[in-house]
Amino acid sequence: MKICVLIPAYNAGGTIGPVLEKTRSLGLDTIVVDDGSSDETERIALEYGVHLLKHHFNRGKGAALRSGFQSILEKDYELIITLDADGQHDPLAIPSLLRIFQIVQPDLLIASRAGGFNRMTFLRRFWNRLGVKAVARLCHCDITDSQSGFRLIRTKILREISLTTTGFEMELELLIKACKKGFSVLSIPIDVPRVDGTSSSHFKPVTDTWLVCKLYLRSLLW
Repeated sequence: MKICVLIPAYNAGGTIGPVLEKTRSLGLDTIVVDDGSSDETERIALEYGVHLLKHHFNRGKGAALRSGFQSILEKDYELIITLDADGQHDPLAIPSLLRIFQIVQPDLLIASRAGGFNRMTFLRRFWNRLGVKAVARLCHCDITDSQSGFRLIRTKILREISLTTTGFEMELELLIKACKKGFSVLSIPIDVPRVDGTSSSHFKPVTDTWLVCKLYLRSLLW
């Protein structure tokens, strides 16, 4: 199975180096999408020899992922592994995730942060738990984290669905549309060093939570 790691990055110069060091040690093809960074993100990514896609201005995490998806679909990859550039997701967990993926054979595997929800701020914890229950009911699947960006995605999903959003809500859009198309979804717990997004995540609790809620409400009509 041909695999590509996809990392959206925005002003991640302080964190992306160790992430790419680990992905390089795994010998996996890696694409970084620099989403209009104004720091050293581009230079550091190029130092690690990854394939770099660049937005000339900040368009949002979802837009960065969609640019990466489009590039990957032009090649013959069968599986995409998405993870964040801020160090929240440990690339060294990828071999374990791949072993589970190969045994269970889901179409979408989500590395769940559910065990660390208690370390989130109250607002994020509340919305994550509420969102998980709502999405699980809507999609008729047993998931424990609907917003984790650490995922293994079969490229056939992306050939069957159309993504339209550009922010953090795009990950929820992908999940819901994949479920509605009948693709199988599995979520498994992993340990993460932090789940709050307070150090280098660009998640805006009020604005982005509202966008996620709007996306969920729209999805009721799909």
